[in-house]
Amino acid sequence: MTKANCFLGIDVGKFNHQASLIDDQGNLIGCSIRFANNLSSFERFLAEIKKRLPEKAILKVGLESTGHYWFNLRNFLNKNGFSSIEVFNPIETRERAKKRIRKVKNDRIDSLEIAKMIKERKEEESFVWPENLRKLKNLTRFSEKLKSQEKFFKREIVNLLERIWPEFEGFFSNLFLTSHLVILENLEKMATIKEEEFSQLLKESSRQRINKEKAKKILDSFKESIGQELRDEFSFLQLRILLENLKLIQSQVKEVKEKINEFSKNFPVINEIEKSQKGLSCYLSSICLAEIGEIERFSSPEKLVAFAGLDPSVYQSGSYYQQRGNHISKRGSKYLRKALYYAAKTAVIFDPQFKAFYQKKKLQGKHYNVIIIAVARKILVRIYHLLKQKRLDTLNTSQVFSLTNPLTVS
Repeated sequence: MTKANCFLGIDVGKFNHQASLIDDQGNLIGCSIRFANNLSSFERFLAEIKKRLPEKAILKVGLESTGHYWFNLRNFLNKNGFSSIEVFNPIETRERAKKRIRKVKNDRIDSLEIAKMIKERKEEESFVWPENLRKLKNLTRFSEKLKSQEKFFKREIVNLLERIWPEFEGFFSNLFLTSHLVILENLEKMATIKEEEFSQLLKESSRQRINKEKAKKILDSFKESIGQELRDEFSFLQLRILLENLKLIQSQVKEVKEKINEFSKNFPVINEIEKSQKGLSCYLSSICLAEIGEIERFSSPEKLVAFAGLDPSVYQSGSYYQQRGNHISKRGSKYLRKALYYAAKTAVIFDPQFKAFYQKKKLQGKHYNVIIIAVARKILVRIYHLLKQKRLDTLNTSQVFSLTNPLTVS
C-alpha cells in the first residue's frame, strides 16, 4: 500500500491560528480548523488532525512566519512528531494572493493557499533552526533593539539641547563622552556654580583633557546662551530623565554584547568570519551567522544577497524591464543588511582591496552609499563562500572552520 501525501497549511495570528488540510489532489479534508494560541487548543487541534489523516499518511506542514507568533506552534508540532515543517515568508503568500481573480482574503483562504504552496514545493529538506543558533539570533536581535532605544534617547537629548543650549554642540565633536555627560548632569546648577568648582569638575571627569580656559568658555556660553528663556524646571526634569535612561540602556547594551561575545565561543566559525574580513567584529560576525543560519538554505550567493535585501529593486512587465536606479530591495533580514553596511563602512578604510575599490568608484562619480552597498554585497559573498567551503554542521557546532581561498574584489 503506497503512502498518501497530505499537506497542512496554517495561517498564523496573534490570538488565533487557522489551518486547512488537503490531500495529494488538492482536495480539502474536512473543514478548515480555527484554534487559539494556547497549549490546550494546540492539543485539541493535533488530535483532530490525526483523526483526519489517512492511515500511514505522510504529512507536510506549512506555516506563515507572522512576527514571532509561529515559534511556539512550530516547536509544539516538532515535539509531537511533525518533522517536515516549512516556514513561509509573508511576502510569498501576499504575492500569491494578488494573483487571485477574486479579491477575497481571509484566514481560511490563506491557510488553504499555504497548504497548496506546500503541495507545489519540490521535494527538499525543510530547515529547522538549531537551538544554539536560535538563541544567538534572539540575543543579537535583542541587542540591536536596545541600541535603537539608545539612539532614541540620544536624539531626544540633542533636540532638547538645541532648544535650551544650542551653543553646547559647538564645543565637542561627540556629545556623549563621559566628561561631556557630566556637564549635562550638572546643567541645572550651572547658573550658580563657581568657575573654579566647574573647572575642577571637568578636569577630573575628562582626565585633564578639558583645561581651565575651555571650562570657562563652556560656562560663559551656558550663561549667555540664546536658549536661556526656554529653560525651566520641566526642561531640566526632561533632561535628567533622558540621561538616566541613556545610562541604563548603555549598561544593558554592554551587558548583552558581553553575553554575545561569550556565547559566540560555541561557534568557532564566527571567529573565522571575523578573520576573513576587516570590518567584521565578533559582534557583527555573530549577527551575520545568526541571521544566515544554515548556509545550505541558499543554493547561490545571489539568493543570500536577496535574503539580505541588498539586491537591486527591479520592475518587469512583459517585455518591459527596469532596474530601478541604485535602489536595493530592502527585503529579507534588516539585521543582516545593517551589520554588513557597518562592516563595509569600516572595510573601505582598513581593507586595502576595498579601499582601492572605493577610490575607483568614487572617481567614477558614484555616491558614497552606492559604493558602500556594493562593498556590503561583496563581503556577504565572501561569507557565503566561507560557509560553503566548510559547511556548518547545525547539529554539532564544535566543528572548526577555516578559510583557505578568500575572494578578491573585482
